Order: sequence, then structure tokens, then C-alpha cells
Amino acid sequence: MRSNDDRHLLRKIFTILTVVFSTLQPIGINPASSAESSGSSAPIRVIIELPNDDSGRALVDRIVPGNQEPRPPAAVSPEPASPSIATSLQELRQRLLSLVNAVPTLPGQIQAAIRLFQTDNRIDPVGLILAVTLFIAGGFLAQRIAWWSGRGLLHFILTAPADTVRQRIKLHAGRLSMGLLALIGYLIGSLGAFILFPWPAVFRDVALILLSAALMVRLGVLVGRIVIAPGARLPHMRLVTLVTSLAWFWYYWLLATAALLAAGWATIEVMRTIRAPAILIDLFTAAWLAAVSIALIAMIWLRQFRSDGPPVNRLISVGFSAGIILSWLLWVSGMRAAFWTVIVIALLPLTVSVARDITRRIIINSQDQRAVEDPAILGWSVVIMQTLRNGLIVVAALLIARSWDVNLGDLAAAETVTTRLIRAGIRIVIVLLVTDVIWKLVSTLIDTQMEVASRSVNAGHQEGPEARRRQRLNTLLPILRNVLFLAIGAVGFLMILDAVGIQIGPLLAGAGVVGIAVGFGAQTLVKDIISGVFYLFDDAFRIGEYIQAAKYKGTVEGFSLRSIRLRHHRGPVTIVPFGELGAVQNLSRDWVIDIITLTLNYDSDLEEVRKTIKRIGVELLDDAELGSNIIEPLKMQGIEQMADYGVQIRLKFMAKPGEQFGVRRKALAMLKKTFAEKGIQFATPTVHVSGGTADAASSAAASKLQRPTKPILPIEE
Repeated sequence: MRSNDDRHLLRKIFTILTVVFSTLQPIGINPASSAESSGSSAPIRVIIELPNDDSGRALVDRIVPGNQEPRPPAAVSPEPASPSIATSLQELRQRLLSLVNAVPTLPGQIQAAIRLFQTDNRIDPVGLILAVTLFIAGGFLAQRIAWWSGRGLLHFILTAPADTVRQRIKLHAGRLSMGLLALIGYLIGSLGAFILFPWPAVFRDVALILLSAALMVRLGVLVGRIVIAPGARLPHMRLVTLVTSLAWFWYYWLLATAALLAAGWATIEVMRTIRAPAILIDLFTAAWLAAVSIALIAMIWLRQFRSDGPPVNRLISVGFSAGIILSWLLWVSGMRAAFWTVIVIALLPLTVSVARDITRRIIINSQDQRAVEDPAILGWSVVIMQTLRNGLIVVAALLIARSWDVNLGDLAAAETVTTRLIRAGIRIVIVLLVTDVIWKLVSTLIDTQMEVASRSVNAGHQEGPEARRRQRLNTLLPILRNVLFLAIGAVGFLMILDAVGIQIGPLLAGAGVVGIAVGFGAQTLVKDIISGVFYLFDDAFRIGEYIQAAKYKGTVEGFSLRSIRLRHHRGPVTIVPFGELGAVQNLSRDWVIDIITLTLNYDSDLEEVRKTIKRIGVELLDDAELGSNIIEPLKMQGIEQMADYGVQIRLKFMAKPGEQFGVRRKALAMLKKTFAEKGIQFATPTVHVSGGTADAASSAAASKLQRPTKPILPIEE
């Protein structure tokens, strides 16, 4: 009986514990795990003995979640909508009002910020002054040591010539290295003095901020001395085109602007270090930017009214002034992204102009007449300036994207219409800029090689393997330039289509099919192109050579992909497709042998004739005008044949291609004159008539042969 009571007691205790745990379960369990368990398809079944009545069934319904009715899903809070224009304007108004209302509280906030320096009673004024003094003096001392260690480089800068592009690059690189050496020495000396002393916490951060500001000012001084160089003794030391008085003007304003920017930045950083109120920092930033804006506007209009330089368009001054005012208003209004956008857009054309001027001053110097007239140097200067311009444009675009918190990776992952347009626009701009730079580089390389080859030909250096190689390059490079232009343009076009979102895979496949169809339909065109390629590979002809092929002959003036342009020696130009040339006879390679045939009387002394011809050949070699064109002198080869009225002898000489005609004319004139002086007569066809019966009969027969057999009738009959 007692055991039954114990069992009944244990059963009640277990029932109470089950009810308590089931009540506390929604409170103590993790929401995530609760959601997991409630959403499971196999709930935990608790097997207990409960009375089979309404209270027991109610308890089971509370314990087992599967028996409960499903709850409606919780409403998901919608994403906050982007603020409207009215809301943005209202926030802008509140910001401006907060700045205006914070002005009367400015003195008290400044005093509260300064109290931070007075909280540390362990500051030793004497030690602090000594540390600051050594901190400043250490930088200047290390700078002097750096100048002393670089005296060899300084001597090179003062005595280095600047006649060529390479010499000017070395000179300006040495100037930059000397300036960076002094700047690094100043930094090392200041940091060394800073490490020697234990600084209070606040003063330690302030000292490093002031050191950074000093480095900013010294960097401005370095840029001014290298680029503007107002005190330069030689004109090539100045990297921008400025007169001396105007150079001093820009140098002083550059230092003033750098000092103002560094002082304002340092003050703001110090205020943040001492944990000044945010409204105080905003007010000081607005005032500081206002001072910078006023200084820049004053600089612009002072330059406008100066007469010691080229006149500045008034619209440019007005535009820059308006841009400066607009940027200040954007900063005060809290529109930081728009502020940096205006700054970058305003500085981009100015930076591009200065970079172009510096490049032109280094590469194309007015005192270097060779650089001014050299197409290769001019072409490379265009490539460098184009690359700098495109690079600056890309950097400006990236800065603007950074100011607006635009991440290209996020754009690639996003699929909205706006992000697609932005991504496509950025990629199209980059493709166009890179394609332009590549084409400028390739075109300049080809034009440079063609100019060198043409210069060698015009100077008369047409002999030797190097001259032949340059002439062949001059023939192949125009075709290569056309092919590369088409290839670069096609690749750029396909990349633009891919940036827009067009699938170029099917397009390429379709282009291949169309190309095969066009190839079968235009067999003549394909034949012309392939024949031209093999003609050029075989080096069958070059530009400037005289060729003869089929019924066409002339000097090669140029090529296209399918035809050759020939200039006949009488002037007409013939465009011949490569497929119609056939066998090509090149009359302008290496050398040419010219044959002269003379007919002399049978009684001529052939040995005297041979010696006379040999002497004429020696005189032709000594001729100032034609001697350099003769490879082998004029000489007699012997008797060619015994003609009816004289002896035919054969003469020959070897000359450069195309020069044999002048040598031949000169040789014939000298032969006629010399043979007349020596009594050597040229044979002429004659008829000899002698006396006697036989001779009379022969004469009658000859006259009968010459008499017409029938009378000649008039045309009318």
C-alpha cells in the first residue's frame, strides 16, 4: 500500500516539473533554436501518464507543439525608403541652422577643449620646451647632413648638360632625388629627436601631427623648386613655360596655399585628438575652407590682371571662382561627395595642362633643334602625353567613384538598371582610353621605323644588309599598321559590346560563318590578299624599286591589302591586284649589266679599239658624277659577229640599278668623240658600183628590180 502511495507521489512530482519546464521553455530558450524546433516536422513526444479528461488533454496541447494551431507569420518590416528631395532639403536646413546656432557657444567649447592640456600635472615645462626645440632642430640638422652627403649629386645638377632628351631626364631626376634626400633627412632627424624624450600622451600625438603638417609644407616647397624653379639660373631648369616674374608669383602662392592647407589640417587633427565637440570641428572646417577659397579666388584674379605673361580668358577665371564658391557651399551643406566631385573635375584640366607642358619641356626643348625636327621624338612625346592624360582621367574617375562610395565589385554583383549603366559606362571609358593609348604607341613605333628607313634611303645609304633590311621594313610596315589598326579597333569594339551586355560569343561564331561564306564568294579577293602576303614574304619587291610583271611595269609606290601601285617611268600610275602580277622581274636589285654593240669598218685596228675602250672606262670611273654608280668599268668583250658591211664588237659595264642609263649615254658620247680623234670609223651600209660590162649588167638588173612592175594607179581608181 505504501509503495502505491510512493508511486502516486512521484507521478505528481513529475507532472508538476513537466508543467513548469513547459511554461519556462519560451522564455529561456534561444529564439533561433526555438524557431528551429517549432518548424521541425517531427516534434518531441513526451510520454507520460495523464488523466484522460479535458484538463489532461489541455496539458498535452500545451506541451506538444504539433497539436497547436499554426500562428500567422510575423510581418516583415519593409526596407526604409530613400529620402525624398523635400526630406533632404529639410535635413540641409537643419544642418545649416545647427551651425549658425553653435556660433555663440564657440568660446566656451574652445575653453573646454583646452582644459585637456591642463589635466596632466606631471608635465615638465622645461623638459617639454627642450624636447620641442630638439624636435625642430633635429630635422633641420639632419637636412643639412643630407645636403652635405649629396654634394656630388648637387655638383652633377649644376654642371650637367641638357642638350638631349636623355640628358634632360637625368638632370631632372637628379634634382628630384636631391630634394627627396633632403626631405627624408628632415623626417629622420625629427623622428630621431622625437624618440629620445618621453612625451606626454596628448603632446605626443600633437607633435606627430605638426610633423606631418611640416612635411606637407616642405613637399610643396620641393614641388615648387623643381617644377616652377623661380630662381633657376638656366631656362631648362624650369619645367613649366613661365617668365621669371610670373614664376615667383606662382611659387609664393603655392607656398601660401600649402601652408594654409597644412595649418588647417593640423588644427582639425589636434581638435580631434583632444576630443573637441563635433560642432566645433565643423565650424572650424567651414571657416578654414572659406579662408582657402578666398585665397584661391584672390590668386586667380591677381593673375588675371598681371601683364607679364600670356593673357588669361576672363571666362576661365569666372568659372574657377564659381567652382571654388560652389565647392565651399557643398562642404558646408554636408554634401561631401558632390564637394570632391567638383574639386576633381576642376583640377583635372589644370593637371592635364601642367603635365603636358612638363612633358613638352623635357622631350621637346626649343634649344634642341634636332628634337624639334625629329618625327620620332615628336611621336613619342605624343604617346607620353596621351598616356598621362588618359591615366589622369582614369584616376579622376576612380576618385569620384570613391567619393560617392561606389564599389566596382558591388556594381558587378548588382543587377539594377542604374548599376548596369554605370558599370557599362566605366568599362567603355576604360576600353576607349586603353585602346587609344595602344594605337598611339603602335603607330608611333611604326612611324619611327619608317622615318629612319626613309632617311637612310634619302641620304644615299642603300648598300649593305642593314640598308636592305630597313628598305624591306619600309615596305612591310604600312601594311602591318593597317592590319594592327583593324585588329585593335575590332578588339576594342567587341570589348565595348561585351561591356554593354551583348553576348559576343554567338557574334564571333556568326562572323566566322559569314567570313567563310564571303571567302567562297570572293575568291579573287582572297587570292589577291594571299598572293600579296607571299610576295612580301618572298621579298619580291619593295617601295621605290622598278619591277616588270606581265604587261605592267613601273616603280613601286605603295601597297594596299589587295593591290600594288606602280608608277610608269612616263608618269601614269597603274593599280594592279596582286593576283594578276604573276612572275615579277625586279630591275632594281643589287646590280645591272648593260650591253653596247658597235659596228666598225673591217679595216679597223681592233687592238687599238680595245685599248681606247679600256681608257674610256677608266675615265668614267674617275667621273665625279657617274663614277660612284659604276661597279665594273666599261670594257670590250670581243667580236660579236662579222656583219655584211662591218665588224660588230660587244662592250659591257656593270652599274647600280637604275643608274645604267646615265652611264650608257656618257659612254656613247665619249666613244664617238674618241673614235673620231683616233680615226676609227663606224661602219655604214653602202652600195659599191664599178665600171665594166658585168658591172653595167648588174646595175641594170638592180635598177630593174627597183622599178615598179605595174604603174601606180591613183587612189580614185
